[in-house]
Amino acid sequence: MKPLTLLTLLWLAVFPHADVMPIAAAPGETENVQREASEWRAERRLIDLHQHVNYTEVHLAHATRIMDAVGIGVGVNLSGGTVTRKGSLLSEFERNKALADRLFENRFLNYMNLDYSAWDEPDFSAQAVKQVEEGFRLGAAGLKEFKRLGLYLRDKNEVLIKVDDPKLDPVWRRCGELGMPVSIHVADPKAFWLPYDESNERWTELKDHRSWWFGDSEEFPPHAELLAALNRVIQRHRETTFVCVHFANNAEDLDWVEQALDRYPNMMADLAARIPEIGRHDPERVRRLFIKHQDRIFFATDFQVYQRLTLGSGGSGRSPTDQDAKLFFAKHWRWLETNDRDFEHMTPIQGDWKISAIGLPASVLRKIYFENARKLLARSLPSPPNR
Repeated sequence: MKPLTLLTLLWLAVFPHADVMPIAAAPGETENVQREASEWRAERRLIDLHQHVNYTEVHLAHATRIMDAVGIGVGVNLSGGTVTRKGSLLSEFERNKALADRLFENRFLNYMNLDYSAWDEPDFSAQAVKQVEEGFRLGAAGLKEFKRLGLYLRDKNEVLIKVDDPKLDPVWRRCGELGMPVSIHVADPKAFWLPYDESNERWTELKDHRSWWFGDSEEFPPHAELLAALNRVIQRHRETTFVCVHFANNAEDLDWVEQALDRYPNMMADLAARIPEIGRHDPERVRRLFIKHQDRIFFATDFQVYQRLTLGSGGSGRSPTDQDAKLFFAKHWRWLETNDRDFEHMTPIQGDWKISAIGLPASVLRKIYFENARKLLARSLPSPPNR
C-alpha cells in the first residue's frame, strides 16, 4: 500500500468520511495509467459490453479488424435475435451465434432478444419464460431489451406496453434465477422530449431520426415516468442484474444516477454512447461517482457495424471510416485515462460542445475495462489468461 501524501492526510482531516480524494491524478500517475492501459489493449483484455454487429461474415470480420486495432478482446453483441423457431428451421439466435462462434471464436458474446409477437395471448408470460430458458440453453450471455417498451411496442388495442407491465415480471425473475444479466434501454436523452426544431441542442441528430423524438405528450409518456417504471422493475427483482445502458438511461442527471445506484444494488450502468453527455459535467464530480461505484460501471460504446459504421450515433453525413473508428475509441481512452480539458468528444452529431477527462486510477480502470464484465459474464466468457 502506498504511503499517504501530505495532501491526502489534509483532505482526510477536513473530510474524514470522504470516500475518495476529489483531485485528479498527478501527471506522472497519468502516464503510468496510460502505459498500463496500453498493455491491456495490446493483450486485448478489454471487453466492450455494448455493440451491435450485423451477423454476416463481412460485418463480423469488419468489426473484428477494428477491435484488433484498438485492443478490444471481446465484443458483446446485443442484437443476437430471438430464439423463436419457425417449423424445423433454426432460430435467428441459433444461426447468428453459430456464425460468430465459427468465424471468430471467443471474440463475441451474444445476447438474445425477446419475441413479443404473442403478447396478446393469455399465456404470453409462460411463452416468454420458455424463450429465456431456451436462450440460456443455447448459450445466450444475457437478455437485451431495446427502448421499445413504453415507447414503441403496443398491444392489439394500440396501447403502449409499459416497462413495468406485470406480464413481464416472470421474464425478469427467470433471468435472475438463471444468472442471465439484462441489458435494458429505457427512454433516451432528455432533449428528445424537447421541441422538434433548431432550438433543440440535439437537432442535428434528431432531424435525421424523426422516430427518436418523443415530445408529443399525446403519444408518448414523460421521460421521468419511463425511468420510474424501470426502477420499479429493478426494485421488484432484486435477484436479477439489470445493466441500465447509456449510463443508467439518464446521463444528464448525475445525482439521479448516483442515488439510483445507491438504492438498487442489482442496478449497473454501461457507458455506451453517453461519454459526450457525461463529459460535460464537472470532471471531479464524475470522477468521484466512478470511483464510488467502480464495481457497477462497464466500458461500452454502442459501436455498430452494418452497411456502414455507427460510432455512438449517426446520421445522414458521410459514412465513418475505419480510421474514424480508431479515433472514436482513442477518445474513450483519453477521457477515462487523462486529465485533459475541453476537447472534442467522440460523437459530434450528439452535440456541439467539448468534454473534460476524468483521469481514473488504474485500479478502477481495470474494473471498468474488463474485470466487472468478467464477473457479470463469468458463465459465458472463456477463462482469462494467467496474468
